[in-house]
Amino acid sequence: MVSMSSETPSPSPERPEQTEHTEHAEPVVQTESAERPLHPRRRRVLKTVLVAALCGGVAAAMYAVVSPDGSSPVVPEKEDVASEPASFTDADEGSCLNWTQDGEVTRDIVTVDCAQPHRFEVATREDLSQYPSSEFGEDAPQPNLERQSQLTAELCTGPVTEYMGGKLDPNGRYTISPILPPAEGWAEGDRTLLCGVMETDVDGTAEEVTGVAAGADQSRFSEVDACVRADGNTASEVPCEQPHSWQVTKVVNLGDNFDGAWPTVDDQNKWLAGVCQAAAVDYLGGGDAGDEALYQSTLAPFWTSIAEDSWNAGSRTVNCALTKGREDGSFADLAGDVRNGFTIDGNPPEPQPARNPKK
Repeated sequence: MVSMSSETPSPSPERPEQTEHTEHAEPVVQTESAERPLHPRRRRVLKTVLVAALCGGVAAAMYAVVSPDGSSPVVPEKEDVASEPASFTDADEGSCLNWTQDGEVTRDIVTVDCAQPHRFEVATREDLSQYPSSEFGEDAPQPNLERQSQLTAELCTGPVTEYMGGKLDPNGRYTISPILPPAEGWAEGDRTLLCGVMETDVDGTAEEVTGVAAGADQSRFSEVDACVRADGNTASEVPCEQPHSWQVTKVVNLGDNFDGAWPTVDDQNKWLAGVCQAAAVDYLGGGDAGDEALYQSTLAPFWTSIAEDSWNAGSRTVNCALTKGREDGSFADLAGDVRNGFTIDGNPPEPQPARNPKK
């Protein structure tokens, strides 16, 4: 949920969330071995995983970037194992993966240090050949998208939630995702399943991030100066010269003012109204000059808030921003940096009458 000050009509869309999206990518085969695992490989009996997953209770989302035949867009890495089919990757729990996204083609998957840019963090590695049925036997076809989504709920949700400390923000930045072998690897008998988390943009494409997801604040927020466009219940960062709904002025940790139980949205609004008003003035130059610039801009301070289930999952970070509301309650289209000349629905801000000097 987002909230606005009462200075202008108040757009009140629901908190923007990422939407699922299916993108098609042709896997590119790499014949040389890539990185070694950061952790020893762990194989578990999937009956146990099934119990854990069914008890997880967190809605699973699927990374639906697959090749046209339903395979996952990852690059196989060869390893010399005589007793079992070669796996497409050595990645295990705690490993971070990155790859090159070339349009709709995904290539060159590698294991990297999680401090480096990456697109996927592995929570668990499973072997579908140990699945308690013959569904994934030697001649079995690769799971289609519907079955992959079911496997995400059955096999990934519980272990990923456990990996994330037992809590996953349903409105947060991380999406539970599976990665299966490419079609070629599956045909050769590779039954590896990686479960993990990634951050996706509004189109469902995995974004590059740094740092370890496990234990991190899961809030969705943007950095200062970012311009964000809201579209229904989704929001995405765009270049400021493009039409957008707000420009971020401050990143705020609600934990600095609230601890313990979740603060209601009303309580958050009461505190953030002052914080974001001050942030807007500072962003536009500070002091009397910043206050006058805010007045002349006709923009209003705006902020996001945290829902109770997100708070209980450990999320604490929100944004202050500047925006403009239309009379119908929707966001006006801003274009340009609010500090250096901008338009509102294609027009410059209307000149404001002079005010009496502050005493």
